[in-house]
Order: sequence, then structure tokens, then C-alpha cells
Amino acid sequence: MAKEKQPKVEQDQEVNDAQMKTEAEAKAIIENNLRFYSQGCEVPADALKPIRAGRLKGMSDVNPMWRMKRMTEIFGPIGFGWKYEIVKQWTETYGNEVKCFCVVNLFVRDPETKEWSEPIPGSGGSAIVSMESKGAYVNDEGYKMALTDALSIAMKPLGIGGNIWYGPKASGHNESKYEASTREDANQNQHPQQSQGTSAMAFTGAQLNQAIQEMNATTTEAEFQACWQKWAQISPALTSNGTDFYKAACAKINSIKNPSAK
Repeated sequence: MAKEKQPKVEQDQEVNDAQMKTEAEAKAIIENNLRFYSQGCEVPADALKPIRAGRLKGMSDVNPMWRMKRMTEIFGPIGFGWKYEIVKQWTETYGNEVKCFCVVNLFVRDPETKEWSEPIPGSGGSAIVSMESKGAYVNDEGYKMALTDALSIAMKPLGIGGNIWYGPKASGHNESKYEASTREDANQNQHPQQSQGTSAMAFTGAQLNQAIQEMNATTTEAEFQACWQKWAQISPALTSNGTDFYKAACAKINSIKNPSAK
């Protein structure tokens, strides 16, 4: 006797049930993977500080103590539920400026399984000596700021403060500072004749070429300082880390201090 064919309605129901089961399992996996991210991604308004000046104007910074508090709420007290180790701290000199850097490993303990994570790396940096229009400024909190920056980078993959970097209202500074630099380069290409009123935000190709020529012509530290301060006042953006003028200045001060290395 031939086996009765299953009604189409029952066949469709079985297919739907299988699809729903698969979707439910996939959703459960995603929710489990995001269990820490989801708890830490939302930043309360009182932990956000708008950046009102400089290259990051209009973006937001996060209170570092809020990060510490949220980590403690999710994982437990530091040293018991989460911890970090400083892997390396060092300084680098760029012309007359000194930067400090820090690399950390962050560890978290799963509150349910009690298992410690593998090290989560983070790197950060800050300025110790910066050249300003009135001379050198020494920041005695440079190492502390570099450590705070490194910890924020290590916490980011866990989702701590994630909504300020990803989403329709994202205004975080860590990615945006690179985006801001890209926008400045694009604006320079689109508007090569910037007015003096916008010199703090960008510079023209003519300014860049003139500044580099004047910097290359310096032969003493006094001439170097005068040239640097002149262009820092005319167009602060020229003296930002990474510009061609900044690189020319670094090469020049090194050649002045180490003439035998030419």
C-alpha cells in the first residue's frame, strides 16, 4: 500500500517551523555574542562632553570615569572582574615636541562562566611637550592621558560607549578625528584659495610651499623657532602632526642638532 502524501499545508507548516527554529537559534547566538556590547554601548548624556574648539570641534568626548563605572557594573570591581596591565610606555621626539605613548592589555572575567578573557590590546598617546605661539608647553599629565586613551581603545571592542562611534547619532572623537582630517584635505582641494579667516582650520597650497621653503632655509635653532612660531600664528593647521610642513620641520631640526648626520 502506497504511503499517503502529506498535505501541502502540513508541509508548509513544517518548513516554517524549521525556518523559525533556525532564526531563533541564530538570534540567540547573536544576543549571546553581544551580551557585553549591548550592556555598555549606550552613553548617558551626563557622560558626554561636547568638544567646542580645535580640530575636533562639534564632536563628543566620553568621561573616562563613566567607562570605569560601566566596566565595574558589567564585570565587577577592578582587580576581581576586570583588570589591565601596562605593556609599554615610551616617548618620541618630533622636532621640539615630545609625545608619549602607552600600550595596555585589558582582561575581563565573564560573570556567568567566571572565565578570564584573553588580553584585549589598546594603544593611546598624548603630548608632553607641545610648541605653541608663546613657546613650549609642558603637560605633566601626558602619561596619564596616554594611559586613559589606551584603556578607552581596549574597551571599545567590548562595546563600551559604542553608540557614540556607530549609529545615526554617532559623534565620537576616536574615528572622527581621522575623518575630520580627510575632510580638511578634501576642502583644501575643493577650495584652494582659503581666506585668512579660515587659516586656523586649513591652509592653501601656496602657504604650504612657502612655509616649507622658509623652514628649509633655516640654519640655526633660533631661525627654526622663529619660522615655526610665524606659521603657527598664520595657519595653525600647518603645524599639525603629519602635515608636509611638520615633516619638513622635524627633518630640519634634526639636521640642525645633528649636522654630522646629513
